[in-house]
Amino acid sequence: MNRKYIVDTVTGEYLCVAHQKGREWSPINQDSLPSFMDARKSKNAPEKELLSGEFNDNAFFEKWIRNGTNFLFRY
Repeated sequence: MNRKYIVDTVTGEYLCVAHQKGREWSPINQDSLPSFMDARKSKNAPEKELLSGEFNDNAFFEKWIRNGTNFLFRY
């Protein structure tokens, strides 16, 4: 299954914001999105490093979870 994530590369925290069902994307965790964005300490600084991307579960695990990010998303 493909999912869309927002990842803070400074803190390593991430949030799953959508998942794909067939060809359609469904938003998830929208109730957590404002608090996730407000928790970014450097949100107004030029060195802010938020990434967004679409990953399948295995690719996301290999790229982010195995490399020591903090676990902050829910399915």
